[in-house]
Amino acid sequence: MKEKFTQEEWQLLKLLPFQVFVLVAGADGRIDKEEVAQLQKDLRDAPFYKDLLHRELFIDILSSDINALITEAADVTKLAARASQMKAILQQKLTPEEYQRFVGSMFINGVKVARASGGGVLGLGDKVSEEEKRALALFATMFDLDTANVSKLFT
Repeated sequence: MKEKFTQEEWQLLKLLPFQVFVLVAGADGRIDKEEVAQLQKDLRDAPFYKDLLHRELFIDILSSDINALITEAADVTKLAARASQMKAILQQKLTPEEYQRFVGSMFINGVKVARASGGGVLGLGDKVSEEEKRALALFATMFDLDTANVSKLFT
């Protein structure tokens, strides 16, 4: 899948997982150690992802300067512009099914980060805060994710 993208496009796409992380984990004003641990686990699990683009992107990220990617992604003033640019690139280079599968896979990583900490009483109940739900909805909206079909994409 990497061959579908220019070097510049690929470098931009490498920011996407971290933008999702910053958007969701930072939605409540703090990033918890459990959320960071979930991001680390998601990166370690890269070889096992079903979505080919997600897998290749994460494997490439493992050999990159992760701190630089996180620092760049943390600049939320560029979030909307980057999202628009990434969306255009992805929609141009991928089939509609590939696009939905990849964006759905990023969304699911965001859900896992949101569920990693907080919420619920005695660890029970909904662990996803209202702020995190809004952040996930924002991501889905920015990338035109068909959330009604997310589960179908991974069966």
